[in-house]
Amino acid sequence: SAVAAQEAGFDILGYTSQGHFLLNCGFAQKAEQLPLTQRPLAGKLVLEHEMGELFKVLGLVKGVAPWFALGFAHGDRTHKL
Repeated sequence: SAVAAQEAGFDILGYTSQGHFLLNCGFAQKAEQLPLTQRPLAGKLVLEHEMGELFKVLGLVKGVAPWFALGFAHGDRTHKL
């Protein structure tokens, strides 16, 4: 859990759904390169009524993150932890 991670010295980079995380990381542009027959399968990873909302992503770091946490740029739900 986020509390256990913080107690272990981690800082939270962000918390969001799998769908938001993947889309923030450029998933849509990569999915456009797939053959048409594979696009519906890829869509299941980000659609809200599929895996996109069912699974969540919690980003953790110790110290200062040496990068921008792109996956949490939009749809961050850290405030809900």
